[in-house]
Amino acid sequence: MPDPSELPALAASVDAVMLIIRLSARYGPLMFLHDATGDVLQPRCRPVGSLPVDDQDVKLGEVAGCEYWISPSALDQLGSGALLLDVLEARGDATGLASRFVLRKVGN
Repeated sequence: MPDPSELPALAASVDAVMLIIRLSARYGPLMFLHDATGDVLQPRCRPVGSLPVDDQDVKLGEVAGCEYWISPSALDQLGSGALLLDVLEARGDATGLASRFVLRKVGN
């Protein structure tokens, strides 16, 4: 398990925080799980307890009250530098509920 002081800083855009608030109001408490399956820059956001957190997964931080967990392999693929949780807006969706979260590297 990595030393917490060596973990990249995690921040969130205003759009990401607002989407989390809307989704939490609709679905209850949420969590993020970011693993190396599929697109490494796209974390999954689901109700608390619906995503299996492995013993090796690392709690990267919290965003708008939601725990953000990441697998060691995804952490390795992202490399160093700060991370920003942001939103890719779905075209034609006024609610924002079809939007997707994306993790952007900031810096190195």
